[in-house]
Amino acid sequence: MENSKLIQTETVLINASREKVWDILFNRFGQTHLYNPNIMGSHDTTSNQGEVGCERQCNIDKKTFIREKVIGVEEYNLIVIDTIGGNMPLVKHMQIKIKLEELSPSKTKVNMEAEYNTKPAFMAVLVRSMFKKMLTSVLIGLKYYLETGKTVSKENYKVISKEYYSLPVGTTFNF
Repeated sequence: MENSKLIQTETVLINASREKVWDILFNRFGQTHLYNPNIMGSHDTTSNQGEVGCERQCNIDKKTFIREKVIGVEEYNLIVIDTIGGNMPLVKHMQIKIKLEELSPSKTKVNMEAEYNTKPAFMAVLVRSMFKKMLTSVLIGLKYYLETGKTVSKENYKVISKEYYSLPVGTTFNF
């Protein structure tokens, strides 16, 4: 993408197999509302979940939404997601890469990288930290959901985040 900005999140260690992480991120692509505290809901917009080309809509609130499509994968290692529509303010285009690395049969390292453009263009620098914080919260929510089986929301994320940052590195939400 021309004149795009790049964000990289911190790495999050999830106490779950790479296959389990892959399942929620790719095979259940439309169910991001289970772990993403930045949205109030999500759903599939195509019937080909678990395939390149599958699409979802994420509802930020009652009026604001973004549509996303899986445009590439390296099975169990990488998912590339492209924005294909929506009315989210400031976002002209965004492409997200989610990288998975198996550390052991029950531990997976996950991070995100986003390349984005804003409208107007000068806002890209101003929203950088906000976008990075939002992407990091998705990974923390993913860890919480996979380790506890409990859904993450805007309402409970503050407590989850506080707990996450107090955890010793590599430990689980399920003590």
